Amino acid sequence: MGEVSLKEKVSILRRSKKAHNNKKYSMAIRGYNQIIEDKSLPVHIINEARVCKLLAEQKAPVSKKYSFSPDFMEVCENGKKYYKDNKCSYFLYKDYDTFKKYFNLQQDWVYVESDHFKFDHKGIPMVKYNDEFYYNTVTVCQYGLWLYDRYIDNKEDKEKFLNAADFLIDTIKKDGSFRYEFKYHHYEPLDVGWTSSMSQGQALSVFARAYNLTKDVKYLNSGGRVLKYLLTPISKGGVMDNLETLDDRLKDKVFFQQYVNSTSTYTLNGFIFTLIGLYDWSNVNCPGNIYYSNIAREYWDKGLNSLKLIIPYYDIGEFTAYDLHHVVKKSKPSSSDFYHSVHIEQMNALYNITKDHYFKNIRDMWISYVRE
Repeated sequence: MGEVSLKEKVSILRRSKKAHNNKKYSMAIRGYNQIIEDKSLPVHIINEARVCKLLAEQKAPVSKKYSFSPDFMEVCENGKKYYKDNKCSYFLYKDYDTFKKYFNLQQDWVYVESDHFKFDHKGIPMVKYNDEFYYNTVTVCQYGLWLYDRYIDNKEDKEKFLNAADFLIDTIKKDGSFRYEFKYHHYEPLDVGWTSSMSQGQALSVFARAYNLTKDVKYLNSGGRVLKYLLTPISKGGVMDNLETLDDRLKDKVFFQQYVNSTSTYTLNGFIFTLIGLYDWSNVNCPGNIYYSNIAREYWDKGLNSLKLIIPYYDIGEFTAYDLHHVVKKSKPSSSDFYHSVHIEQMNALYNITKDHYFKNIRDMWISYVRE
């Protein structure tokens, strides 16, 4: 392609983004299509137009912080290579029911003891961090959900599941939070006592199932406390954020942060696990939980609305990013072969719950990136 033609297409992209942010979505999409259909263009320009088109189709603005860097392609290619070399895979359930199997299939080998993983004397999993073993709330929740799936299959492990649920109750702090007792690093240091929306959300998924099995009000009471903390804004010591760091026009849109950093990084998998927890708790609509069930449904709806406005940013060409650090901080994307599979399974779960073909289309697009 000649230099003049390339400059012309870059100009079309710039004008299309301007039209897009002026809410002239049809005009913007026409411009994006001109770029997407021109296979002689550099791949990073085509991918930027493709992501912007996905945003325009949702009538979501394009963040002024967003551009598709050529560096993204290296991350993308490495991710696909690791995915193939590590024989990653995904499992797609055909439906989702709060009181049946969880959507995130886990293999038995995940819970085999090793140098970095063990069970305590009560059968609760512990993980090694900084050369010491600690309880990780998400690990306990996921272990509990794995046990619940086994119970659905063969009625085994009910007591082990309830043991995990009861352990979670015992570790809830006065403010309704689960606190990590070890230091961690995610772009920046997280001190002892850090919290995560994912812990809160997955605990709701556990408590919803525990209450359904037992009708014991202790699970209702615990779920209510956990939900209250989940809905506490970061400014007040919680984990509920908004999308302002990504785009100030989206400051009224909620987001639940898996990691609370000084700059919001918007981890995708943790946000969706949290939303699934809200959905699960909204289905515990017994007389003692009507208020919290309704609140959970309200924030499930709000979270879904936010998610649809930002999903395209996680697409880095032919792979997915772990979070949006690459947008808000203009860095290389953080990516993982394992989490690409998780993202596919999460899109599938959201489609099964909502029947919204948007999630199905995203799922199928992300599957196409790793299909041999």
